[in-house]
Amino acid sequence: MFGKEEAFELLIQGLVKNGYGVMDNFLSDELQFSLRKILLDHLENGDMKSAGIGQELSQQNNQEIRSDRTRWIEAGDDIEVEHQLLKQLWNFVAYLNLTCYTGLNDLECHYAWYDKGSFYKKHLDQFKSDSGRKYSIVLYLNDAWKEGDGGQLVLYGLDATISINPIGGRIVFFESDKIEHEVMVTNLPRLSLTGWMKSV
Repeated sequence: MFGKEEAFELLIQGLVKNGYGVMDNFLSDELQFSLRKILLDHLENGDMKSAGIGQELSQQNNQEIRSDRTRWIEAGDDIEVEHQLLKQLWNFVAYLNLTCYTGLNDLECHYAWYDKGSFYKKHLDQFKSDSGRKYSIVLYLNDAWKEGDGGQLVLYGLDATISINPIGGRIVFFESDKIEHEVMVTNLPRLSLTGWMKSV
């Protein structure tokens, strides 16, 4: 396992060199397991809602563009493992502000469930009417993901098109306004957390 600042630095250097950062074991096995259980509990309780597109997410549902289900982590949610996750991400925000002068001051995250056959077509994470999202992160919660299970994250606009397998514990980090990306069709249910580091 990497130390906290070493992990952050590896992600930043990946972004600088390649246009994106990726590393395995960003989440401990225990934290990954606990977050996966929360996601599955939300799914069982009917709390995962069909995801929308655009800034007014609740009003623009389009199954031809994306077919995942999401559940936002709310400030009032009193769940210890979510606090642990958010603390780790806020530490990353603080490190980016300290070392890269990014001026980040907000963070938002949601769980994402891609059922078998689900996808999300190519898109940017930054809205045309709101430039607040600066960096995107994807954290995978899948158990024993293997080649052939589908659901790869494909990044465009780099020197080469990059395809990243959604292996549990892995994090992907990129600039929200520069990297178009898509989630390929899943052959098994795919679990993740998506977040945005913001300047508002």
